[in-house]
Amino acid sequence: MSYSIGEFARLCGINAATLRAWQRRYGLLKPQRTDGGHRLYSDDDIRQA
Repeated sequence: MSYSIGEFARLCGINAATLRAWQRRYGLLKPQRTDGGHRLYSDDDIRQA
């Protein structure tokens, strides 16, 4: 299953801006991207967070 950044943030209890910062600064989480550039997080990403 795939989750938008908003859904992912709610499920993990983490702010979406924090997720973006972690990805940018630390390379944590490597979500897939839609053709439009939107992040799609997987169940594995949720387990990592």
